[in-house]
Amino acid sequence: MFKIDFSKYDYTLIIIICIGIIFGSFMVFSSSVIMADIKWASPYKFFVKQILWVCLGFVTMFITGFLLDYNIYQKYSKLIYFFTLVCVVVVLFIGVSRLGAKRWLSVSFFTVQPSELAKIAMVVIVADFISRKKDLIDKWIGLFAPTLLVVLMLVPIVLEPDLGTPVLIACVCFAMLFCAGIRMKAVLLGVLSIIILVAEEIVRKPYRLLRFKDYLASFINIDASSYQVKQALNALGSGGFLGKGVGKSEIKLMYLPEVHTDFIFPVIGEELGFIGASFVIIFFMYIFFKGLKMSKCMPDNFSKYLCLGITCLIVFQAIINLSVTTGIFPAKGLPLPFISFGGTSLVINMAAVGILINLSQYSRLK
Repeated sequence: MFKIDFSKYDYTLIIIICIGIIFGSFMVFSSSVIMADIKWASPYKFFVKQILWVCLGFVTMFITGFLLDYNIYQKYSKLIYFFTLVCVVVVLFIGVSRLGAKRWLSVSFFTVQPSELAKIAMVVIVADFISRKKDLIDKWIGLFAPTLLVVLMLVPIVLEPDLGTPVLIACVCFAMLFCAGIRMKAVLLGVLSIIILVAEEIVRKPYRLLRFKDYLASFINIDASSYQVKQALNALGSGGFLGKGVGKSEIKLMYLPEVHTDFIFPVIGEELGFIGASFVIIFFMYIFFKGLKMSKCMPDNFSKYLCLGITCLIVFQAIINLSVTTGIFPAKGLPLPFISFGGTSLVINMAAVGILINLSQYSRLK
């Protein structure tokens, strides 16, 4: 009979992740109950959906954490990449449109977001490239292939349109290559390229340009911030040290639409105060330092950079979300991993952390 030896894995990592996911589910309920009751006369609408996604996420996390060996990702890295590339291209033609963006594919009775799968696909393909061609990373010719792979994947996502996900993926891949030893000149060129491309995309879309102007103006006058950011900052400030209490947030009283998604952190800060907000930050700090420590213990280069890439993927997305909701970055829609309401995003993040759990067995051996 097939038997899993759970003692090999880092149980602390598993427990912390599960606590974060459960905490997120309750905050989704707290942040969405009033809006769901007003709009759909069903206060538990989003909470029930979140629980269903969490259950599916736990299934995927169990599979990637305990049933699949990490080597399978390297074996099928090219297939994973090209399947995902086809999906992000297809969504431009037959995707489901929401709020002016075409990012979802309809599959039976639910929708999936291929750009979320692209996050893991890019980490896998870049980790595979580094493991095979690490001696070329410090040469200009060695950067051609990973740059091409990144560009091919990101262009369709940008056209959806979606700027946040491409920026996240580019930063994660860049961090992986940086840790693999690319030249400092390449580092500077990469940073400059990202800045130029992001600037071009901001100028190309009037609503992005307006957001960016509001963002710059907010450094001089906080009242010039976008409406979402001002409401978020008011909520965070009103929470104080201990918060107003669970369920007592005012920002969720239709002051911000869909607050249970990208702007769930201000609800946490308002209801649970500095203590609750600190818990969220410490949660992601734990994942970051645990992931970095684990990456040093991996048995080969592929597992090392796979571990590093997934860690950066989760933590960088959290940094972007927290920075947007606190006015540090311009407004951009990216959910807070494990905490925000989400479908594909939540399942993909749980699948990704499952890979970390799988890799944790090697860190426990050293």
